Amino acid sequence: MEPMQTYTAPFRVMECDCDSHHHLTPGAFMRLAQQVSTDHCESLGMDDAFYRASQAVFLMAKMALRLERPPVSGETLTLRTSPEQARRAVYKRITEAWDEAGRRVAVLDSRWVLVDARARRILRRPPEAFAALPFAEQVGEELDVTIRKPAALEPAGVVTASYSRCDINRHMNNTRYADVAADALPLEAVENSVITGLVISYHNELPAGGSARLVRGQNEDGSWYVAGQREDGKPCFEAVLTLQSLNL
Repeated sequence: MEPMQTYTAPFRVMECDCDSHHHLTPGAFMRLAQQVSTDHCESLGMDDAFYRASQAVFLMAKMALRLERPPVSGETLTLRTSPEQARRAVYKRITEAWDEAGRRVAVLDSRWVLVDARARRILRRPPEAFAALPFAEQVGEELDVTIRKPAALEPAGVVTASYSRCDINRHMNNTRYADVAADALPLEAVENSVITGLVISYHNELPAGGSARLVRGQNEDGSWYVAGQREDGKPCFEAVLTLQSLNL
């Protein structure tokens, strides 16, 4: 029987989650990772009633995704997720994807904070129910979550936390920022490339109906920086995307 500290599930890569090259998009991969993480938590008894009783929720603070090769439509991936106990109020979760030949194709390093659902403040001391969770003391792998920002930036449009982008917390779901960041790049930069890396730092949530102005710029190493600022002037998110040419 699999240890409670890890959880594994198969997922088929759907064509509707892929780009014009049949590659699974980073945002779609994050949604698979979010689902396997949710399934893991529910297997431990962490359902909606659990969160309501504790008046606490997990919010993502940072994440880094590395695609060792782009998953393609039609293949079945096995996702394995492993969460870590809190370190300085941050919970790390590593989610890996393996193909049918047993090769690892992607790894996601997500960093979460536990937040008081009413006061919307970080809980430095988790409620007893969370402190007792059978998460690992330490999960060995870790990705770089550094955000590199270029000197020159240009406007890249506006994003709104519309109906289809929001989740049960009535703010833009963390996976949708990956879509927004990729969509903010020049089309010619992404349509003949594959996104091999993505780092996102979440600063202030974008509530349902709210908007953020986007800016973008290219770093010296060729990666792209995208950021959003809310209407109230508060920073919303920052992202860095690493691209590799498909040499078409």
